[in-house]
Amino acid sequence: MHVTLMRAESVQPSVPRLPADAALDGDAAEPEGTVLYIEDNPINLLLVEQLLLRWPGVRLLQAETGEKGIELAQALRPDLVLLDMRLPDMSGPEVLEELREHPRTRGLRVVALSASAMPEEVALAREGGAHDYWTKPLDFDRFTADLKRLLARSPVSSA
Repeated sequence: MHVTLMRAESVQPSVPRLPADAALDGDAAEPEGTVLYIEDNPINLLLVEQLLLRWPGVRLLQAETGEKGIELAQALRPDLVLLDMRLPDMSGPEVLEELREHPRTRGLRVVALSASAMPEEVALAREGGAHDYWTKPLDFDRFTADLKRLLARSPVSSA
């Protein structure tokens, strides 16, 4: 077996880039706000980070454990939480329960993310308070459309 790799011309680290035709439609307002992504897989974190780079008004926070994600959510009250349903320290339903029990986080919009599309897991996430359930690998078009909808410029509720 023989593998040939092309030499990079830049000293920038190599990260996946979206094709130029993946740009947003010009007819919709760009989303803005803070997104907390609770995810332990560095590739998934990097992918979401790259998808959000196209929107300068979106700030991404990352937590690699459920415990750290809950702490950040309580301290910073992000506009949206993306929650991996299988974390090293807690399950997604446990994180959802903690978020729903705390007064500062009970009203947060949370989207559950998982490689599993089993109906019982989707139902468990929704019963636990997840606003939506997205399967991995992420569908870029759906991710873009849903993020634009979930982070549309609107008055932020105070709690």
